[in-house]
Amino acid sequence: PGYCSMTSGIKFADVGTGLSALLKVPAVGWIQWVFFCGYMELFACYQDPDLMPGKLSSRFVVGLTTIKSNNLSGWVFGPFGVPNAPSIADPELRKKKLNAEIANGRLAMMA
Repeated sequence: PGYCSMTSGIKFADVGTGLSALLKVPAVGWIQWVFFCGYMELFACYQDPDLMPGKLSSRFVVGLTTIKSNNLSGWVFGPFGVPNAPSIADPELRKKKLNAEIANGRLAMMA
């Protein structure tokens, strides 16, 4: 269902699996994927050493120098990846939800 590349007329069903997919997807698609992942790694989903592990924030980089600014960087991602969204305020509810998330993760690893 749907097109991988509308200009080339390649559908997702035509791509296949495994190493054959490397040759079916246009090179521009792979370049776009690499740049997107690089952008997310460098700027959008940055692990700030001042924050707890897993609490991602954004950063603004110019010439390999991180610029600290309240307008350009420093957005902390809250629930569901929403920038500057508040976390769960009630400590008991937060603990209950985090424990449920850990239990669901453990169940998923067993399945």
